[in-house]
Amino acid sequence: MPSALRVCLTLSGGASLGAYEAGASAALLAALECVRDEHDVDVRVDAVGGASAGAIVGLMVAYSLLEGVDGPSVLHDAWVERVSIDALLRRGARGPLSLEGVRQDLPELLEGGGRGTAQRHPLTLHVALTGLRGLTYDIHGLRGKEPATGVTYADWKDFRLEPGGGIEQLARPKGSSPLETVLASASHPGAFAPRVLDRRRDTDEYRRQGISNLPRSGWLWYSDGGLVQSEPLGRVLAAARAVDHGRPEDAHRLTLLVDPRSEEPSDAEEWSDHDYHATWAHGLSRALALLPKQAVYDDLRRIERDNYRLDWVAQLVESVGPHLGDPARDDLAGLLERIAEDRRGLRGGGPSEAADLPSGESGVGELLRRAVEDIGGLTGKQRVAVDVISPMLLAERDRGGVADLLAGELLGDFGGFLDRDLRRSDFALGYESTRAWCGEGLGRCDLPNKAVEAAVAAIDRRRPGSWNDVGRGQTRHRDLSWRARLRLARFLLRAGRALLR
Repeated sequence: MPSALRVCLTLSGGASLGAYEAGASAALLAALECVRDEHDVDVRVDAVGGASAGAIVGLMVAYSLLEGVDGPSVLHDAWVERVSIDALLRRGARGPLSLEGVRQDLPELLEGGGRGTAQRHPLTLHVALTGLRGLTYDIHGLRGKEPATGVTYADWKDFRLEPGGGIEQLARPKGSSPLETVLASASHPGAFAPRVLDRRRDTDEYRRQGISNLPRSGWLWYSDGGLVQSEPLGRVLAAARAVDHGRPEDAHRLTLLVDPRSEEPSDAEEWSDHDYHATWAHGLSRALALLPKQAVYDDLRRIERDNYRLDWVAQLVESVGPHLGDPARDDLAGLLERIAEDRRGLRGGGPSEAADLPSGESGVGELLRRAVEDIGGLTGKQRVAVDVISPMLLAERDRGGVADLLAGELLGDFGGFLDRDLRRSDFALGYESTRAWCGEGLGRCDLPNKAVEAAVAAIDRRRPGSWNDVGRGQTRHRDLSWRARLRLARFLLRAGRALLR
């Protein structure tokens, strides 16, 4: 059995589908708390992150863990009872909808939750952002001293959050706090105005990354982080390493992705039908849906390849290391120093990484391992298990499709904001998805069988209601209540006014 379980949680963007992510996270919190407190397993969440709605859910999950708040209740209250279009239509917005009400109410909601036991170790909160200005970096190519220029609009911010830090560590410093950064990530351009963040404290980090055009003001405007990185799985995993250093080597590392919009090609069979009447609107909708899916696929394949490469490195060192003599030690040490200095230049002139090199007393095998890992980009990486919590877990069981399970995906994923019953349905669907995953998923983390069974029982005890009783997954536009239609009309009226300003 492992001495510990390390969890890395990524939550995708999705507007009102944040209700699904909140439900899935609520069940996961109930399970992990049970395993930790009732079965004395060293369970820690090292990183939580996401984009857009997933960033807001991630902030709430992080606070619940570190403060011992009753996360399932807080998440249900926030995403079923409070986050409606009525709350988002408050006056003072610079767009059709406003997140100012969320900014004002969220701290009070978090502080008002019931108390339990808290995680005693810090975690990293990762927030994906889409920068509207763009940042440039130099790419060294054939011209040597005249590098090519690359432009990126993908930005992010990592926050190290400490146990017992309270609401203050979420609300400060002003202009660049975790709360303000999360709201910037959630500012979908279809409904919210962009938000500005103070990045002056991040100047050194930008330079280490090789960014060459950070504005003098240090302020940058942002839109929905899900536009360019809806499910930042790889970056959240990298953020977890910031607090995983020095942890037990035999810990089981679990990387979880909560993805409400997952599907298989069989769910889109019309795109292999020669006679399908594909309109412009159908093509646009499908094309936009593909972007986040491709990014997740790329991240998952990268993690899989890294796992194999780590195994190959270990086998190489075991096979070749014993045959290398002392003369190879100096050559390998020199190579490591060169790699460190080259990286210093490639990353924009930051501090040298020489201090992180193996000591001069290290064996040849250790130097060889480090050299191969540095060359292959594997330094600091460890094997991780990746799994996905999505409606597919229930679609496979019920022989239906994801589209027949999700309720809030109407109107570009904003439908849930129009009707509490749709949010309630998606919250219960997310909760049931984690319940379906938990038995086999946690069981593969080498946990005691009794702990896994207790975790499933804990999820059942905290279930807010059966999804079979509240499911509205087959709701269509024509099925919306007159109140939901009235809210939609108010939104469209405000959108029209904003366009005419």
